[in-house]
Amino acid sequence: MARMSERGLHRIEDDLAETWLEDWVGAGVAEIEELLSRHAAFLSFLDSEEG
Repeated sequence: MARMSERGLHRIEDDLAETWLEDWVGAGVAEIEELLSRHAAFLSFLDSEEG
């Protein structure tokens, strides 16, 4: 059985909204920021283990 996206169902109305591009970019930037935050925390953990 296929897993549903964490973002939920895709609605066509969202694509027709005037702010669809800003919404899409904002969601992408938020995901990148979260990934970088996790990466920084992991690097900090590695540094603390070495010291």
